[in-house]
Amino acid sequence: MIKNALQMSGVIIKKLNVLDQALDELKSLGKISVQDLKKNWLLKKAIERNLQIIVEVLIDICQRVISLNKKAPATTGKEAITKCIQLGMLSSEDNYIRMVQFRNIVVPQYEEIDMEILAGIMNKRLGDFTKFKEEVLNYAKNKFISSQ
Repeated sequence: MIKNALQMSGVIIKKLNVLDQALDELKSLGKISVQDLKKNWLLKKAIERNLQIIVEVLIDICQRVISLNKKAPATTGKEAITKCIQLGMLSSEDNYIRMVQFRNIVVPQYEEIDMEILAGIMNKRLGDFTKFKEEVLNYAKNKFISSQ
């Protein structure tokens, strides 16, 4: 249904599939404590990497939607989110902006990630990514499918 409707092309659909896969991997880990992260560097790095991938997907999807709306591309992740709020795709900025800020710390890899924040994201904020996906799909349905 969505596939045929939007020129959401395979691009956004594929990116949403990547988001789902990374999110499923994170959810499969269950509740994570700061102690778990301190004891297991591999677990910590796996969580960091999956979160980075998810946020990159979020930004890529925002950029694609901006492009489909024939708007100038955003120059930053924060700007991409803000433009998607203005387009009516996303409902609020705060949680998504925090995701981008987190990615901006993880990507350089020379800064140490606060393990309390990492555990907090794992235990309390993964639903934000599901909400993002739902907002993208609702936007596509309302903007592109209903106009056919």
